[in-house]
Amino acid sequence: MLHGERPTFDGKWYHVESAINEPRIRNDIPVLLGGGGEKKTFGLAARFADHLNIICNASELPRKMDALMQRCDEAGRERSTLETSFLAFVMIDESGDRARELQREFLRARGVDIDTLSAEKRAELTDRQFVGDPDDVAEQLQDRVLRQGIDGLVINLVTNGHEPGIVELAGKTLAPLVA
Repeated sequence: MLHGERPTFDGKWYHVESAINEPRIRNDIPVLLGGGGEKKTFGLAARFADHLNIICNASELPRKMDALMQRCDEAGRERSTLETSFLAFVMIDESGDRARELQREFLRARGVDIDTLSAEKRAELTDRQFVGDPDDVAEQLQDRVLRQGIDGLVINLVTNGHEPGIVELAGKTLAPLVA
């Protein structure tokens, strides 16, 4: 359909005759891959993708970006032509104290009392979490993710994304970082 063809399909649940793609919005379909595999996933992204959503701990980003550069070099591709994003678990609220309490509850529900962990174990466990008020979250994402060469963000509002106004708050907070 992207090339003006009108295919017919007859499957178990669906049937279509001479399907048409009108209005034609674009001539291609961008390919986004997501994952953290430095050899296979990054290699496939370097060869075929338009965008790679990197899934890892934030502290691993320098190594992941080096691996991505290597895969792009091997594929003969300029790294700058492959957009990147990072999957972040964001716990945000106008009140940073409430955001941190939501984090505690989230972890407690998974059998972890963050307040009893060593500093090292706490840092390891929360490496993909960005928690606090809008200024805190923006600063954390800027420092720990975007400064590593990542182009954009994919966020998961795991604790309170269902609450009215939180998605808007996250959008207003993060938009200036990736504009």
